Amino acid sequence: MIICGAGAAGLMAALVLKRKTHNNVSILILEHKDKPGKKLLATGNGRCNFANDCIDEKSFRGEHPEFGYNVVEKFDKKAMFDLFYDEGVLTTSINGYYYPRSLQAQTVLNMFLKNDKNIDKCIHCNENVTDISKKGSSFRIKTDKGEYEAAYVVMACGGKAFSVHGSDGSGYDLCMKLGHHITRLRPSLIGLKCNGLDFKTCQGVRAKGRLTLKCNNKKVISEYGEIQFAEYGLSGIPVFQISRYASFCLADKHKTEIVIDLASEYEYEQVEHIMWNLVHKKKKKLPEVLNAFVPVKLAMAILKKENINPDTAKADRNIIQTLAGNLKALNVNVIADMGFEKAQVTAGGVDTNDVKNDTLESKINSNFYITGELLDVDGNCGGYNLHFAFASAFLAASDICRKVTSKNDNKSGQNTDRKYKNTKQTGKGIQRRNRSHY
Repeated sequence: MIICGAGAAGLMAALVLKRKTHNNVSILILEHKDKPGKKLLATGNGRCNFANDCIDEKSFRGEHPEFGYNVVEKFDKKAMFDLFYDEGVLTTSINGYYYPRSLQAQTVLNMFLKNDKNIDKCIHCNENVTDISKKGSSFRIKTDKGEYEAAYVVMACGGKAFSVHGSDGSGYDLCMKLGHHITRLRPSLIGLKCNGLDFKTCQGVRAKGRLTLKCNNKKVISEYGEIQFAEYGLSGIPVFQISRYASFCLADKHKTEIVIDLASEYEYEQVEHIMWNLVHKKKKKLPEVLNAFVPVKLAMAILKKENINPDTAKADRNIIQTLAGNLKALNVNVIADMGFEKAQVTAGGVDTNDVKNDTLESKINSNFYITGELLDVDGNCGGYNLHFAFASAFLAASDICRKVTSKNDNKSGQNTDRKYKNTKQTGKGIQRRNRSHY
C-alpha cells in the first residue's frame, strides 16, 4: 500500500499498519519534503500539543463539524495515550492541554521513526506525487521519479497551511482527479491584519479580553482570552479561534470588524464610575486611569485613537464616557488575514460527505482513504487538529488491516517486492520504466 505524505497522519497510518500486521506489510510513504514530520515538529511551538480535556462538536468546524468529533471519539485521548505508552512516549497535561512528557515534538516523531518497525526505511523523501488514477481494483500513482501500483492508498498530504513544512495543497488536486468535491479553502488559526488603532504604538501588548467578530454588522462569533497586539493587527488564541470566519467574510468582500471588550468582567456603568473616581478623587491622569484596566502602551494607543492629549485634555464626563466606551467596545477593522503561509491549519477541504465517518474510506473509490487536514475539518486551537490527524489515520489504517485479514490476502500483507516492467513506444525506440507494486 502507499501513503501520500509523511506528516502526522501518514506516520500514524504507517505505525498502525505495522503494529496490527506485526510488521508484515509492504508500505511506501511518498513525501515531497526532504525530511518527514516537519510540520509535526512545529506544532505546539515545538512541544506537540496533541489532545485536550475539553472536546465536543464545537471543537471542530467545517460544513459538517460533527464529522471531526465522531472521528476523535472513536480514537479518544485514552486510546491515543495507550498507543503512545506502548511505543515509549509518556504524556503530560498542562491546564488540560496534552503534550509528550518531554515537552518536545521530536519525541513524538522519534516514536514513529526510531523503532523496530523500520518505518523510516519506508519513506521516499523529495518525491512528488503528480497523478493518481484507478486501474481496476488498484491504483496507479505517478511521481516525478517513478510510477507505482497499489491496492490501497492513504491520502495524508495535509492542506495548504504552512507550506514551508510540506502542506502545499497538492493533495486536493489529486483527490479531485478521483471525483471528490473540495469545499472552499481559507487559512485558519491565523493572525488578522487590522486598522482603526495605532498598532505600532501598542505592538507587543498582551491583554485579556473578549473578541466579537462582526460580518456586515452581524455578530458571527465571540471568544475570550489573551489578545496579542502586533504591528500588523491582532494575534493570540482568541484571534486564532475566530480567524477562519473572518477569512471567509473577507473572501466574500463583506465588512469585517472586531469589537474588543477589554473590561469584560465589568458593566459599562461600572467602568465609567471607576474611571471618574480615579480622576476626581485619586487625581490620576488619563493614562494612569486607563492603565488600571490595560497596559500603558495600549492605553496610549486608545488616547491617540480618540485624539486625546494625555497632558492637556480635561477629564470631563464626555472624555471619561468616550474612554470607557473604548474599554468596553474597542472597534477595529479587519482588512486581511496573514495568508496560508502563516496559518496553522486549512479551513475547508475534501467534502466529508464523500468519506465514511467510521473508516475514512472514500465513498467514491473503494480502498482509497482520506485523512487529516485534507478533509473539510478544522479544529480549534489546542491540540484538536493534531488529534484529528492521528485519529483519522488510525481509523483508516485499522480498516485496511481488517480488510487484509478478512481476505487472508498474503500478497497484500507481505513484502513481495515484485517489479513490473512497463514499455512505452517512443520515436527514439523503446523506453523502459520500473513500476513497483505495493
